[in-house]
Amino acid sequence: MQCKTIVSDILVVGGGGAGVMSSVMAAREGATVAIAVKGKIGKSGNLMMLGGSFGVDGPSAREYCNEPEASQEYTKEALFDKLVSSAFYIGDQKLQKHFVEEGPKALKEFFQWVRDSGQKFLFNPKACRWRTSGTAFGNVLKKGLRNQQKETVIDTYEDTMITELLTCDGKVCGALGMNMYTGELIEFKAKAVILATGGYQPMPLKNTFSDMTGDGIAMALRAGAEVKDMEYLLFIPTLIEPAYAKGSILPFQMTMPNLFPLKQKATDLDGVELIYPQDSKYKTTASSSKVKKLLIHYFYGEGIYKKWDKYGNRFYFDYSDYTDDEIREAFRIIADNMEHWYKKGMYHHIDLMDLAERIIKNDKRLLVGLGNEYSMGGVVVDETFATRVPGLYAAGEVTSGVFGAFRSADGLTEMLAHGLTAGKTAGEYVKSAAQLEPEDLDEKVAVLTAPLNRSKGISPIEALNKLESICDKGFNFFRDEERLVKAYEEICSLRASLDQMAAPGGAVYNLEWMNSVIVRNLALCAEIGIYSAMQRKETRGCHVRSDYPQVNNKEYMFSYTASLKDGDINYGKSYPEAVYMPIDNNIYPNIAECISKTILEVI
Repeated sequence: MQCKTIVSDILVVGGGGAGVMSSVMAAREGATVAIAVKGKIGKSGNLMMLGGSFGVDGPSAREYCNEPEASQEYTKEALFDKLVSSAFYIGDQKLQKHFVEEGPKALKEFFQWVRDSGQKFLFNPKACRWRTSGTAFGNVLKKGLRNQQKETVIDTYEDTMITELLTCDGKVCGALGMNMYTGELIEFKAKAVILATGGYQPMPLKNTFSDMTGDGIAMALRAGAEVKDMEYLLFIPTLIEPAYAKGSILPFQMTMPNLFPLKQKATDLDGVELIYPQDSKYKTTASSSKVKKLLIHYFYGEGIYKKWDKYGNRFYFDYSDYTDDEIREAFRIIADNMEHWYKKGMYHHIDLMDLAERIIKNDKRLLVGLGNEYSMGGVVVDETFATRVPGLYAAGEVTSGVFGAFRSADGLTEMLAHGLTAGKTAGEYVKSAAQLEPEDLDEKVAVLTAPLNRSKGISPIEALNKLESICDKGFNFFRDEERLVKAYEEICSLRASLDQMAAPGGAVYNLEWMNSVIVRNLALCAEIGIYSAMQRKETRGCHVRSDYPQVNNKEYMFSYTASLKDGDINYGKSYPEAVYMPIDNNIYPNIAECISKTILEVI
């Protein structure tokens, strides 16, 4: 198949906060920019799931974001300390310092776009956080991009799947993509590429608007980059029923008293309560509120795991202690909270009062599971957001390093701060870089189009379903040796079979063909994640082992890394550097005790 050719100085892959901010900053450096998005600018990826909040430290909220009432007690030092300890000390302290220092500058730029767009953002002075919606956030990004397009060249290519990075003499020099509707192949020639594609979510129950299939992580690996921390996946309470709302983060929002006044009782499907201890040592504050996600992951997950073979990833939020009218009133309150951004009585496409009636009729229970929200692992970058491959940069959730074993701060602040620097760095790089001809275009076109040329073979969609089933059973929120070993054997077997995928029927809007790209990327990410989890015989952050409950800082204070050599995965270790803050060398009996001592006690 012939390729259409598009030439620019920089190609940005991804249309969320990291992608848009990178594009704007690179353009201001004088670079011509092309931005390619698998969906729509500001309407794809995890940012659309936004229903909570994001923020910075108090002094910065006042200085950079025009919030005079922001609490001055939540300092940069406190935020940095939280990042380091909540990462369980394996984070990159240079990247964590970048988050603290550059996050406010990125938000200053962003809030200029907010003012231009007229979207609503509500500030909580005590917590130093802004509440909004994914739609509002996305609309702001579109406004910021359009503003910059009036002054510089930023060409957008929506509904365009980037399938592979192109290289010449060890440098990235563009990418291969396809128009998802027409099937037309596109060669993007560029002096540099910025990946802003998000993370990976290999579970059937996940929180995402479209998909998070590890495309950027896998493409970076195949281009020569290194990844790390792939075993760390964050889980939060997520809707299972009603089926049309499966994947919604609404249940987690219902754990927030300021949004939903009723306190849930969590039970397994036999009605046995899943105990979240009320001990004051586990109490979170405004500045440590995200730690509650990890405590829920641990306390609820332990009980669910015990009956996994019987019920799988399902449990109830039980409101039987409340009257029908109390339940209805609680949903009116959360509906009022959401009315700033959604149609009256709605949250996204969920009719909140209808959901209240469903709960009442179902013995006052809501069926939920622990859904995959975020992946901490990804491409290794330095503080300029360059990878080890010349010409390749990465920003946002596709990277590793800031959050280590657990994301305690804000993904939205992360993506904007990363994009701010990645765009500037790549923009500077291309000023002296040459436009190179790829050595591997024909080879990568052949790999991409091979499924189209097979009339029989493995169905990519069936392979994707099998992958999710493997990860669901063996690589979920609680793990053990037996399940991990089985999952690893199965994922290796699945990956080996993917060369026989078939997607006959032509290139025009061929979902099987698109999924042949997705499953290849996601399987590579999952294999690395499962192997790393299997080797990590301890518990740390979002990696919870039932058979190794200790947080063992003496033996496992490092990150597992992975790279490709001749198609094979090579594993290594990367040790954190105590650049600004000492490393904790203690051993804790379990994750809850570690959190209470190293995170909540400190904050």
